[in-house]
Order: sequence, then structure tokens, then C-alpha cells
Amino acid sequence: MKIPLGGVVREEWREAVVDERGRVERIPYELCVLVALRDALRRREIWVPGANRWRNPEDDLPPGFEDNRDVHYDAIRQPRDPGTFIEALQKRLREALTRFDTALKLDTTGGEAVPGPRTGPETGAAPLAARAGGEAS
Repeated sequence: MKIPLGGVVREEWREAVVDERGRVERIPYELCVLVALRDALRRREIWVPGANRWRNPEDDLPPGFEDNRDVHYDAIRQPRDPGTFIEALQKRLREALTRFDTALKLDTTGGEAVPGPRTGPETGAAPLAARAGGEAS
């Protein structure tokens, strides 16, 4: 029996779930299943019938939504095409990050100190240059 790993077991957990002979360890796998289930519930990819918080997102739509989709999208001033929505959102995020980056360079972040990236053994993070295979400065 082939047990699915993709979408269930995160890459960083594979070593704990699959033993050296390629067999799946039951308890770590079940933990991964529960984590994947929790994440899918949070993203509302799946839902629980009868639950309030984890209910079907389709139930949140106004009556007659499909027949009046254009009216509803116009009311919230959003495009019907998801690609257009995502492109506009990405543009806004890029612009905000550019403004933030400029404010950091000009030291005009509103008086708040913004710490640099933390690296070292206490964080488990390597300097960016080291992660990229270059030399750390």
C-alpha cells in the first residue's frame, strides 16, 4: 500500500516519518496528518458539517450570490478575475515594500528602530551570503 507523503508530510519532517528502509512510521505520520488537517481547516480548503467556525465557506455567501455575482463584486469594488485581483495585490505589496525599504535607507521609519536580521546558532539562521553559498560579511 502506497502512503501519500506529498501535501501531508513537510519536507523537514520526512526524516522523522520515513525510516532508513523507506517505511512510514505511523505516529509521526499521524501527527503530520493532523497538522495538514489543521492547516487545511484554517485555509478553509475543507470544512466540518455542523461546525460554526469550520463551516462550508459557501454558506457565508448571500442568497442568490451566483445569480448576482457582478452586483456583489461591484459592491466590494473587486474584479471578478482572480488573476487581476492577485496582480493588483502584488503591485500594492511591492509598492509598500519599496516605500518601506526607502524609509529604512533614509532612516525615516517614524522613529522606531528596525533590527537587522538575526543570525547565529541561537536562531538557527545562517547569514544570507552563507545560505546562498557565498561568504558572509
